Amino acid sequence: MPKPPAGWSTVVCPLADRDASDRFEEVKLLDDFAGGLGDWQASRGGQNAKAKIALDPRTKHSGAASLRVDYELVGNRDYEYIEIGRPISVEEPGLGVGLWVKGEDAPLGLRVRIRDKTGETHQLELGRLGKADWHYVAAAFSQQGGSWGGDGNRRLDYPCTLYAILADRPGRDYRGKGSFWIDGVHLVRPRKPASDLKVEVWGKRLGNVYRLGERVQLRVTAPSGGIRCRVEDYWGKTRASGLSDTPSLDFAFQLVDAGFHACTIEQAVGDRVVETRVFRCAALPPPLRKRRNSFVGVCSHFRSNAYPLETMDLMVRYGLSEIRDEVSWSAVETEKGKLAMPKYGNDFTAHAKKLGVNPLLIFDYGNRHYEDGGFPIADESVAAYARYAATLATMLKGRVRDFEVWNEYSIGCGMGGKPRNQTPETYARMLVDTHKAVKAARPDAFLVGVGGEHSAHHVTFIEGMMKAGAAKAMDAWSVHSYRYPRSPEESGLVDEILKVAELGRRCGAPARIWVSEIGWPTHLGSRGVDERTQARYVVRTMALLQATGVVEKVHWYDFKNDGLKREYNENNFGVVWHQTFNQAPKPAAVTLSVFARMTAGAEVKRLWRRGDVHVVLYRLPDGRDLAVAWSTKGKARSPVTYLRLKAFDIQGNPLAGSGPTILSEDPVYILGRGLKAPPGPP
Repeated sequence: MPKPPAGWSTVVCPLADRDASDRFEEVKLLDDFAGGLGDWQASRGGQNAKAKIALDPRTKHSGAASLRVDYELVGNRDYEYIEIGRPISVEEPGLGVGLWVKGEDAPLGLRVRIRDKTGETHQLELGRLGKADWHYVAAAFSQQGGSWGGDGNRRLDYPCTLYAILADRPGRDYRGKGSFWIDGVHLVRPRKPASDLKVEVWGKRLGNVYRLGERVQLRVTAPSGGIRCRVEDYWGKTRASGLSDTPSLDFAFQLVDAGFHACTIEQAVGDRVVETRVFRCAALPPPLRKRRNSFVGVCSHFRSNAYPLETMDLMVRYGLSEIRDEVSWSAVETEKGKLAMPKYGNDFTAHAKKLGVNPLLIFDYGNRHYEDGGFPIADESVAAYARYAATLATMLKGRVRDFEVWNEYSIGCGMGGKPRNQTPETYARMLVDTHKAVKAARPDAFLVGVGGEHSAHHVTFIEGMMKAGAAKAMDAWSVHSYRYPRSPEESGLVDEILKVAELGRRCGAPARIWVSEIGWPTHLGSRGVDERTQARYVVRTMALLQATGVVEKVHWYDFKNDGLKREYNENNFGVVWHQTFNQAPKPAAVTLSVFARMTAGAEVKRLWRRGDVHVVLYRLPDGRDLAVAWSTKGKARSPVTYLRLKAFDIQGNPLAGSGPTILSEDPVYILGRGLKAPPGPP
């Protein structure tokens, strides 16, 4: 890690998340249902669930009535959602839609659809139902969502028509019926957030990462009002506080315990808080130097300065030594027939070698010199792609061993809307030719096939790939197992992986699966989770996948937030914040680090699960036993019997006492000898 500078340095802290009603201002009332239903209707047929609408004068947020929606979801295999709406003209950019909603206890995600003048439809997240009380949801009309049809440029070309509000189920197998209400539908405009607070830190650290026991010193200034600071740990316990009636405050606190800490900083003018920012930091023990965890990896994007090179130093500080990245075909072959390593590729792979980091590099995407940048399907294109892969592997001899052939081939990821003429057979041919070329150039290269197809949604495509020749042209194969916002247990992660592994076995594929992407984003939307949930899920996911016995490596998507928009999922997958905020930690950075440390070199012995309780048993290199245990709902007593030596919480702090460990949604680590779980099926 770089040596911290002496003296005061500015550190930009993200704004505290605000409710939608604080983030948007109302511009124009579209409907309060005082005049009846008007043109509102519930769509029927096709992918639409059973639904009917009615005015409800008894349940309302304000005014005379609200719109009530009664629905039934029957578990269709493909798509199924409730769609209501009426055509609303939106003439100019910079606006959005906001409304009040009230739902029963149903985990439905709310979205809006807006169609631009070319006929391109854009779908944007509004928020989530599931609250019994009225709450406000809103979304700005932007390009940060899915789109299809029209001119396909992924831009809103005005004028546009807002035509639908959708309520979507949490998963394909979800069944249920119920009601929800909407009221006070407005066109809205995003409020410009305050940006007057200035925060400085003494001896600024990369990622705001400190050693256990260190003292953090902050200096906060504002143009007016007073300053309040409050430090909380992962559990929400207040560790320190400070107050000034003047617009400046020097404040210090000591990191007595390991783990995540958040200092909430408020500027108050009179009785009103006008700005709130959060300084996040982590206290970590020294990193392990002799033993690293080859199972735990993260995805990164070191291309074009999307990740500063020093991000890799921060990864290593968290005990992470496996990354997944890319050096794309278009970057290597900028002139047809001439291949050269781009500077960014040379820089980050050299830095990885220096730090002892092992990259998995993707051979990915099209090249404009072949089939207009489309999928390599013609003979010339397939040969050129294989040549790029073999050349890149040769260039990186001594730095990179592991290579993945493409990324999410079936859905056209990274192809910019190019014609979808890809099939399982075209992938298999490309893989077979690439495998032959790379192995001829680098016999030691390790090739990962399948390219991260979804382990549940794309099983038929995976089977087609393997039967067409892919099964015998790879050393391992990769899947992506996204399921957010559902938990890994409720969504059946373990059984899903075992099922696709059995498919691979029947097709003659290697018995080595790499989950090269999985993650839970923390964006403000119907499918986002809060930071503490992400922190729990990263540990539970890693333990469950390791316990399958068929997963050899996992790359969490991804290490760092890729952007600044809090409403956009792709900007919020990271376990640390964007470099604008000094790559400050989320709690998941710490919990992933603790898991990597605790399980380094361990051998999985057994997965035990009964009801809400899950236990993964390991044997450590020194002969001790380790149990990673949790309950998915409420409190439960650990079923593990043992001669307990030590136990640690999810943040890596020792647990007091010697009696039975009480389990919760936050996994604990139990160290001992002779650890046993009750008999029974896994």
